[in-house]
Amino acid sequence: MMRNTFLLAAALAFVLPQTLLALPVDYNPQSVGAGNPEVHIKTDGTMNLKSGRVDQMVGTTLYLTAKWGELPMRFTMKTDAKTKVLKRYGGTASVSQIRVGDYLDADGDFFIGSDFFGFTAHSIRDWSLQEESETFSGTVAEVNSDSVVLTTPLGKRITVRLSSAAIKKGSVPVPVSRLSKGDTVLLADGVYDYSKNTLTAGQFLVFQPKTAFTARNYEGTLKKIDDKDLPTTAVVTVAGVDYRVALSAKTEILKKNRKTVELARFVSGDAVRFYGMLREEEKTLRDELVVDAEIIRNLNL
Repeated sequence: MMRNTFLLAAALAFVLPQTLLALPVDYNPQSVGAGNPEVHIKTDGTMNLKSGRVDQMVGTTLYLTAKWGELPMRFTMKTDAKTKVLKRYGGTASVSQIRVGDYLDADGDFFIGSDFFGFTAHSIRDWSLQEESETFSGTVAEVNSDSVVLTTPLGKRITVRLSSAAIKKGSVPVPVSRLSKGDTVLLADGVYDYSKNTLTAGQFLVFQPKTAFTARNYEGTLKKIDDKDLPTTAVVTVAGVDYRVALSAKTEILKKNRKTVELARFVSGDAVRFYGMLREEEKTLRDELVVDAEIIRNLNL
């Protein structure tokens, strides 16, 4: 590889009068992480340009500028279906995603026209394309109206936008308002903008222990029963907390000795034991404790 400084100097002298007045003054490749501008033209006719700014696009032809101090140099870069485009962090892109103002590194075949230098690009890295598909996990550190701040296991804090995300807590779809500080996030998947440290999530999955919703025994004091005939609902106070106990037509109504008994014999204040599954949806969405009872026993009968 060799750098043709003579050719570069000649090019600067050739293009400067035509381009200086038209160029924007904000040439700053470092603003997107690109390096200093460089041009390398090899003896085999290939060319490498670093930190060229896109000033104009006409179809699949791009017009680029590189500047050394106040001295600009312009290039015409042609692309075709074989041109490969990468984002800053390695994700693939297309020529159609490149925008005016982007900073590019490019390799291709050098050519010269009547009033310009140019090349046909084989590969391009667009330093300004800083959005990638990414997946994160961690802990919710802050909840806002349509976003959360996520702290990853390595301590990085990321803003996660959730306005268009499918959010689930356990197996239940939930709105942002049902998320809480300290929630464990198993998966936050979407498009991550490195420049803004922001993930626009498509999926957001929050851990909820399944053991809380598996069928088990509860014991407490009967507060009331809505009806003496099945199906009906009872309210039972368990360890100071009220549970709604759904009694279906299939619920077994038993005495202490496990023999059947009429529900009409249950009265407020009775000690009861019931077995069933806590409903995940009611608990997750409304903080309601509802158990579908398979069995209810009156320990006072």
